[in-house]
Amino acid sequence: MSLLRRATREDNAAVLELFGAVPMEGELVLATQRTPDFFRLYEMQRGEAELWVHEEEGGLDGMGAMLVRDGWLEGRPCRVGYLGDLRTRFSGRRHRAVSRFYGPLLEEVSERLGVEAFLTAVMATNAAALQALVRRKARRAAQPHYALLRRFAAVSVHFTRRRAPRPGRYQVRRATAEDIPAMAALLDADHRARPFGYRYDTGELEHRLERWPGLGVEDCYLAFDGGGRLVGCTSVWDPDAVKRYRVQAYRGSMRWVKWGYDAMATVLRAPRLPASGQDFRYFYLCNTSIVGEDPEVLRALVERVYADHHGRGYHFFSLYQDDEDPLAPALDGFFQRRLPFHLYAVTPASAPREHFPAGRTGFEMALA
Repeated sequence: MSLLRRATREDNAAVLELFGAVPMEGELVLATQRTPDFFRLYEMQRGEAELWVHEEEGGLDGMGAMLVRDGWLEGRPCRVGYLGDLRTRFSGRRHRAVSRFYGPLLEEVSERLGVEAFLTAVMATNAAALQALVRRKARRAAQPHYALLRRFAAVSVHFTRRRAPRPGRYQVRRATAEDIPAMAALLDADHRARPFGYRYDTGELEHRLERWPGLGVEDCYLAFDGGGRLVGCTSVWDPDAVKRYRVQAYRGSMRWVKWGYDAMATVLRAPRLPASGQDFRYFYLCNTSIVGEDPEVLRALVERVYADHHGRGYHFFSLYQDDEDPLAPALDGFFQRRLPFHLYAVTPASAPREHFPAGRTGFEMALA
């Protein structure tokens, strides 16, 4: 028996087992934990989510998700997809389950839901995934087309020594309920110009504050210039209720990184990196928008977030950073680690598209 089908809540236990059993490979081997409810991460987002699983007689051996939402492309509304949660056991790879079903399924979903392009992120050191998904071969007639949009890093800013925000041109404070319209307007103006931006004009920020577990108005930070103008914002979101990253192994240079980091953490009385089998404690910066891509604005926000969360047991917080990102100087002086990724736009084999607009995309790393 070989069957591709939509997963339901009755598959929750089997999907959780498969998802946790197939780690993300690299020098840092991570297994994503989504217990107790695998589907909760999908349900907190707007749009449609379809989880597809491949089933053999022994159970599930492959899975992948397609999430579709409203967005922006070239300044006009469009339907944006995201491809994620791809996991395949050895048996699934042996039977080429993904390659047989993936292309036709993407064609069908694209047409049915009106998706112009899907986004997907692949770890830059995951050679197996890049070979299986991105590299084109003559025998893969139905293979979806992958266009490299950006090289980016998931940047982890680690909590080491205590540090206070420095005086500067921008003032930062936590948001109140009265600030939400202004914050939403700032995000809307930004995302309209982004390829694959979010529809903050139709309530995206309000939805996140209502539906994302652990995200409240008080977790939003606002930066103002000397004239009281809002020039930047970000939100702190701890995803522990819906996903956690569990270390399975440190390989290569990461073994030395852990050794050195733990020695430093002991001196500074900071949390050591988790041992194999333990989870990271972290949060994301999301809903981030900086007027004019001014790194001083992001620096002011990051310094305040760091000061407010130091000593609360977190190992680090994560934020997205493009290669040659104009905001990169904002993190100078912080202890940081970079996990490199490739961000692709994926289109069906029947309608491949290679070129997309430049500029910061609407990709939200916290949801990947």
